[in-house]
Formats: sequence, C-alpha cells, structure tokens
Amino acid sequence: MPSHPTRHTIARQWQLLKLLPDRHPGMSSTQLQAALARAGHKTSKRTVERDLNELATLFPLHCNSKGMPYGWYWQPGLSLDAAQQLQPDVLTPSQQIELQAWVDDGLARRLEDQPLSEDMRLAPHDNGGAMLAATVEDSRALMGWLLSQAGSIRVKAPETLRVSMVEQLRQSLALNDDGY
Repeated sequence: MPSHPTRHTIARQWQLLKLLPDRHPGMSSTQLQAALARAGHKTSKRTVERDLNELATLFPLHCNSKGMPYGWYWQPGLSLDAAQQLQPDVLTPSQQIELQAWVDDGLARRLEDQPLSEDMRLAPHDNGGAMLAATVEDSRALMGWLLSQAGSIRVKAPETLRVSMVEQLRQSLALNDDGY
C-alpha cells in the first residue's frame, strides 16, 4: 500500500485534475493553489506548477502561455469526465500533427473562442467557412472531437487521419443503419 505522502500527492493531483476547466484561457497556478486549499490540500504554488507539468505528460492538458499568468485547461472537447472514458494508451504523450481542415462558419466561430492550439489559424474560404490549420496531438481525444464535429468539418490533412475518420464514420453508419 502506498505511503501516506504518496496517497496525499495522488489525492492532491486528482483534485487538481477535477478543478481544471475545459476551455481556454484556463486557471492560473495561483487560482488552482487557492482552490486546492479550499478543498483541504494546502500546498505551495511551485508544487502546483510541478504537479501540472507532471500531469500534462499523462493527460491531455494544455497551458495557455500567451499571457501572464499562464492558464491551465483540458484539451478542447475534454474534461476529467471525458478523460476517464479514454483508454490508457490515450493518456500517454502522443505525436504532434499538423491538422488541416475546412470548417463551417459555426465551428469557425467556436474555434475563435476556444482554439485547438496556440498556433491555430483560421483563414476565410471563398465558398464559406474557413480553412483551419493547427498543430495538435494525434490521439483518440482528437478523433473523438473530430467525430463529434463531423457535420461541420472536412479533414484535409494528414491523409491518414482523414482516412481513419472516414472509416470510423462508415463503421458507425453501418452499425446504426441496419433497418431497425
């Protein structure tokens, strides 16, 4: 059985995950430290920062480093509840990819408010909507988000991601279109 300090660390980090918002700009380490204290986990701001950096290697967390103070939040489209549904291999660091896609006007507006990444770009498209370019982690969480936006997004690249998304949509359609 883990020692008392280990159990305390795990409990504190679990509470920290529960406190993180699911959208940009996130919460600062000072805000998180105060919220942890209210939940009964008194700790230093530096410990909160170390915990966040460690947790970001295991969970799909993002740090908004555009301004001070930095804000921490779950990958767009995720929260602790959603992350609990993921398979363990999703919780390990994944490869960065350059997502390129066409998005409709509604999704473009939502992405302006809640960007997928710090380098995300949206360029108006001649026929409506916008072209999206963003460096994102290639993960099940990304695929889940893409599938949840399937009526509003057309993946252009990487090709392997586009093919995988189309295959999952075909499987879902076949499963759900059997004449019930």
